[in-house]
Amino acid sequence: MSARSKPVWVWLPGQSEPQRCGSFTLEGGVGRFVYDPAYRELPGALALDPLNLPFTRSARGWRETRQGGLFGVFRDASPEGFGLALLEQLQGVSLTDPLQRLELSEGDAVGAVEVCDDIERKLAFQAPTSQDLMDFLRSLPPERPSSQAVRGVKGLHGTSLGGERPKLTVMHQGQLWIAKLQDRGDPPHAPLREYLAMRLAARCGVQAAEVAFHRVGDERELLLVRRFDREVDAQGRTLRRLYASAHTVLRLDQPTRGDRSRSYVALAHELQRWCGRSDVDSTRLKRELWRRMAFNALCGNGDDHPRNHGLLFTDGRWGLADAFDIAPYLTFSGTLAMAVTRAGRSEATQANLLHDCALFGTTMEEAREFLSTSRERITEAWPQELVACGYRGDEVLLPPALA
Repeated sequence: MSARSKPVWVWLPGQSEPQRCGSFTLEGGVGRFVYDPAYRELPGALALDPLNLPFTRSARGWRETRQGGLFGVFRDASPEGFGLALLEQLQGVSLTDPLQRLELSEGDAVGAVEVCDDIERKLAFQAPTSQDLMDFLRSLPPERPSSQAVRGVKGLHGTSLGGERPKLTVMHQGQLWIAKLQDRGDPPHAPLREYLAMRLAARCGVQAAEVAFHRVGDERELLLVRRFDREVDAQGRTLRRLYASAHTVLRLDQPTRGDRSRSYVALAHELQRWCGRSDVDSTRLKRELWRRMAFNALCGNGDDHPRNHGLLFTDGRWGLADAFDIAPYLTFSGTLAMAVTRAGRSEATQANLLHDCALFGTTMEEAREFLSTSRERITEAWPQELVACGYRGDEVLLPPALA
């Protein structure tokens, strides 16, 4: 198979226009990336990934064999799940080629990296407004699923966002948000349940992304999650922030439950490596990560896989991105997608959450207090939030209790 190469572009902090930073070559499932010398000489130039793609004196660049040859930060920017299925539907072909996926995807990929020849096409992306989306939802006949609005809303041709549920980027209150919709195969009130969980996470002290909820007509629900990797400035320019999923940070390949490296403990260790500068309190970040793990267990979010956690580059340093995609299961199996102990146990029990809490900079007393207080807050606030959304306080079931 012949080698194929594409330019790699990055939005540096405070800049609304991308810089070409290097070239990515894929051949026979082996990827190679080389920084452009001109990019490295730019004032403020940043490594796309400080550990896996750092600046070095070598001109040979970096080599990757996992994930079909895609480096993690490139894989993070590639469409998957619902976004990939929609892109294939729009293109009328099966996109098995990773480079083709990256080229044809919309310019709303997570983070600040694009791998493509036609960067102008990415820059031309314009998100529809949340009002446009709600108007389209109202116009849909009752028998048609809300997911059809993703393709039908004016000006949208696809999405680079990952995940299995229907979603798209919209402009809302002058900023970019992710809109999530109910799909035909989803459990009842999926957008509402995620909204409630995100609101309750914030009430319990978790650094969660800002959310909004809209009930469109009698039946349709819309969840909005503000994008933490985008900022629209006072001049209307869109600024991007570098992002790396936990899947990238942990250097994972194919998703496999039971993998010892697919764990919160391993991610806490990597936080020290990625964020452990002299002016960064990595212990604070580890404590935040433990709270997120514990809250996922409390609310029955068994979809807490490594692509639903990540790091963000902001204010000149890497740190935890806001918590997102906290979606309680209706029938929780009692197991999280990432292991919670150093021994690789993933059962969401209080004993497991307490077992290695010290590795997260959290004392046993603090951990017990968080679990007890959060249980009470969830029980008290769940019906309150439901009523605020226009539902009865007992209309949607509470998340399952922690064992």
